[in-house]
Order: sequence, then C-alpha cells, then structure tokens
Amino acid sequence: METALNLGSRERQLGLCFKNKFQHDSGVELKVRGKLNTVTANCELQGALNKFLRMGKLAFFDPSEAYQPDTRLRLGMGVKASGVGGRTMSADDVLLSLSAKKKVKVQRTQDYLKNRVLLRSYTQATAQASYDYNLRTEKWGGELHARISHAIFRFTNDQDVRLTAGVRAPVTQQGVGVARPYARLQENCWSLTVHPDGEWRVAYDL
Repeated sequence: METALNLGSRERQLGLCFKNKFQHDSGVELKVRGKLNTVTANCELQGALNKFLRMGKLAFFDPSEAYQPDTRLRLGMGVKASGVGGRTMSADDVLLSLSAKKKVKVQRTQDYLKNRVLLRSYTQATAQASYDYNLRTEKWGGELHARISHAIFRFTNDQDVRLTAGVRAPVTQQGVGVARPYARLQENCWSLTVHPDGEWRVAYDL
C-alpha cells in the first residue's frame, strides 16, 4: 500500500492519503484510494474495478535498453464508487467508467557500469481521457489530461528529481471546459504541485 501526507492551500488541513492496487494477469484491476483528514477525522474513499485491454503488439525486450515503457494504447471499462464520512459513511452513486491512456517515449539517456545498464534520465509524454456515466441521474462527465515528465536519476548522489508539466480539462454534456495547467516538482519523497492561480499542494511519500 502506498501512503503519503498531503497538505493543500485550499483546505489547509493535513491529510493522510493511501492507495492500493490489486491486479490480475487477465487485465482486471481493483484500485482503492482514500484520504483521512487529520483535523476533522472525515475519510474520503474511492474504489474502481476495471478491465484493461492493450491495443497493438508489445515491443520485444531489448537487454541493452534500461527504459522500455509499455507504449501501447490502454483501454479500460468498469465501475466506480466513492463515499465521504466521519462516524457514518454515505456512498455516492455507482458510475460506469470508460478510459483510455497512451504513453509516448520521448527521450532517454543511460550509462553502462560493470556490464549493467543504468538509466540516467528519461522524458515521457502521456495523454489520457476518462468518461463516467451515472445510471440514476443519466448524466455523464469526464476529464482530459495531458502531461510531459522529465526524470533525472542520481541528480546528486542521493537525489532523484522529476519535473512534470500538464493540463487537465473537464468534459461535460455541454462540451470541454476550461483547461487548468499545473506544474509538479518531485524530489525523492517530496513533491510540490502549483497552479497559475496560486493554488499549491505539498505531499510526502511515507
């Protein structure tokens, strides 16, 4: 399970975030994530059960390459549910979900040390889209998300750094909403995310 401490400029209350994935070789994935507010003791929970399909052929493994991401188009379908509560939990509607995700390898540098291939840096672009349909209200909404990341390993002797720039845009029945850009700097366990309107968020992976 992945856990992290999270503090944002909007709520200004420390949260304990957690996330776990249960994956099967058939492409079925159960993802559970949540956030516990350390001030109010309220907990937000989200669960998603999806079946993922990969389109295209998987590239052959090259032992001389340290960076070999799966760049095939990934399509997903499944269900989502979420809830917020303190002493009692009230669940929101269950949603049908469709998603698509595509990674593109942009650049990489690597070194050879004692017959081993070591990755020094890489740049990767990612585009994804999601679509959720509420059976009860017969309404749908989604999100478009594009980002590019550049990671540098061993930036110093004990420091890895990753810089990400991206943009998110909501999708509603009226069309695509206003895009919201962001930038994120990650250093080992620390990360800082900022938006042009001044909003920020700091996280520390435990």
